This record gives sequence, C-alpha cells and structure tokens, in this order.
Amino acid sequence: MTAIENSREQVALLLAKTQAGHVFESLPGLLHTLRENQEVTPLDEDQFDWQRYPAHGDERRIPSVQERADFEQSLTDRELRQCLDYLGYPSWTVRESGPFVILASAIQNGRLNADQMAFTTASVIGDQQLLRQLQEEENDGAYRRSDSLALLAFLLQADQSATDPFISPDLLAAIVVRVATLALFERDSRGFVPGRGWIHLYAHLATVLEALFERTDLTRADKIFLMGTTLANLRSLNQPLTMGEMPRLVRVLLRLTQRHPLYRDYFLLSLKLWRQDLVQEPFAQTRSAWQKIYNRVDFFQQILAAGSEEVPEEIWHYVQNTKNYLS
Repeated sequence: MTAIENSREQVALLLAKTQAGHVFESLPGLLHTLRENQEVTPLDEDQFDWQRYPAHGDERRIPSVQERADFEQSLTDRELRQCLDYLGYPSWTVRESGPFVILASAIQNGRLNADQMAFTTASVIGDQQLLRQLQEEENDGAYRRSDSLALLAFLLQADQSATDPFISPDLLAAIVVRVATLALFERDSRGFVPGRGWIHLYAHLATVLEALFERTDLTRADKIFLMGTTLANLRSLNQPLTMGEMPRLVRVLLRLTQRHPLYRDYFLLSLKLWRQDLVQEPFAQTRSAWQKIYNRVDFFQQILAAGSEEVPEEIWHYVQNTKNYLS
C-alpha cells in the first residue's frame, strides 16, 4: 500500500465513524492529529512520470484546441483518454489551450455522453489525478491535482442539471472520500505561477465543496466531514493564501452553517479549538509558526467581513469577542 492509499484509507475509516454518529466533538482533534502526523514523503517510484508518454518533450503532439478542427464535435473515447493522460502537464502553452480546455468545454457544452461523463469523473478523482504528490510542498503534481479538481467542479454541476444524472451513489461516495483526503492533506497554496499558469488549488476546493454542499443526496455527516477536513487543513497550514482563496472558502463554509445547527455547532467548535492553539502550543519564532497565526487572523477577519447577516449569531458573537486577541 502506498502512502497516499494509506492516508485515503485512514480518511475513509474516520468518515465511516462520522457517518455512524460515533464522533462529532472529537472529530476536529482527530483530523488535526491525522494531518499533523502525516509524513511528507518523496514521490513514489510508481507514480506518474511524464517521460513514459510519447509526446513528452514535443508539446505539438499533445492535444490542443488549435489542432482540433472539429473542436465543437463530440470527443471520441480515444481523444478523451489522451486528454486525461496529459491533464495538468506543467507547461504554460499546453495548460492554456490543451487537454484541460478541451475537456472543460466538452463537459460544459454536452459533448460527452453519459458513459464518458461517468468515466471522466472516475478518472479525475483517481489517486494519480486528484491525489498525486499530495503530501509534498510545491511539486509539479499540483498542476494535475488542480486541473482534476477544477474539472470535478464542472462535472458535479453538470450532474446536478442533467436529466439523467451520471454520478452513481458509489461514485459519489468515492468523490467524498477523495475530496476529503485532498482537503485534509493538501499543502500547496500557490496561486499563479509565472511561466506555468494557475494552480489555485484552494480556490478550486471551495468550488467543489460548494457543489457538494448543494447536493441533497449527501448526508449531513458527509458535509460535516468535508467541512471538518477543510478546517483541519487551514488550522495547520503554514503557507500563505494570497489570491482570494480564503474569502471563497470562508463564504462557502458560512453558507453551510446557516442550513442546520449541526453545521453551525461544528464550525464554532473548530474556531474555539483553533484559537486555543495560540495559547496551548509552544510558540517558535519561525516563519511557519507566524504564518499559521496570520492564516488564523485572515480566516477570522473574513468572517467579520461577511457581515452579521451572513453569519450565524453564535459564530458572529464569538468572533467579535475574540477579534482583538487575534489582531
């Protein structure tokens, strides 16, 4: 079992306990410990290697918008697989006009049949797509994770509006586990990378969470768990989010808290535990430690920026009463 498979299994087990009602108040601590104890490992030898693909080194052979005279036509199964193979290729020109653009257009404009949509969904949540190199900071796998997450958002939106939905209950359950795994363990906070384009993983995560939170076929336990993994990530993130990710995440999470007291209670519990870190953990004068503090400040300030009408009363009062301590 690879490191990422082991992490995914641990997340799945904790999700099952949440669904069974065995954990709630202890969930923030369990998730925090799971993330903090996860070792950052080097790339496994059997993980994706661009050198194995014939077009590596010759970008003209990678599918692109310009070379497809029939861009408005449906994709064949072969074209679909080829686009998925090169999704997230770390090149500006490929990412601006290549497989991601082709797939996004095909999904949004109905140029994939139901079987292809289901196949694409299953593909983009695979370990080598959505979770590739997840436990490393600043790696090329982030481009593939980013593009896969962005496509997943399009697929979730398409499924919700489809006359005949293509995401089965089993596939949806797999989506929850894998998105929760990424939400808990993601470490790459980069937004725009000169010469390579956007990564923006945390922004795409907010979009996917929003789509999942809108689904009526997910249980409250599923949604609490997705909220919990995201909050556990932000609680220990030691990299900055500087390109609009934090406001989007806070907005999506706050909307969920307005739908049921359970969401509100879990969110408030997590805020209290997050603040306790300031006084209970030994503080080291390091960039990492200071970044964690400023991420907390940013998160709390984004709640205040949302305004009292958008924030449940209990959460609003708590943040108001603690804002000076954090500023």
